[in-house]
Amino acid sequence: MATYHLHRWSIGTDTDPWIPPECQKLRLHGYRDQDPRAVRTSHIVEVNGREVKTYSGSIYILEDISSEYLQFLEDTGETYDPENPIRTKKRDK
Repeated sequence: MATYHLHRWSIGTDTDPWIPPECQKLRLHGYRDQDPRAVRTSHIVEVNGREVKTYSGSIYILEDISSEYLQFLEDTGETYDPENPIRTKKRDK
C-alpha cells in the first residue's frame, strides 16, 4: 500500500456520461510529490481527516487544495474545513 502527498488537489467524479449522477463515485485529482503529471485516483473508499484511501489501496495525504477548486466551493456555497476537507455521505451520517 503506497502513501502519497497530493498537491493542488480537487474532487471529481466518474467521467462516463452513461453513469447516473447518484451512482458516480468520488475521485481525487492532483499532483503527487516529485511527479509533474496530474493524477486521477481510483474512487475514494475511506476518509479520515486529511488522509484518503482509494479503491486501489493507495493512501493520499491532502496537502494544498487547488485554488480553482477552492473558488468552486466558495461559488457554490460549500464550506471548506481544512482539517476535514472531504465530506462524504457515509461519513456525514
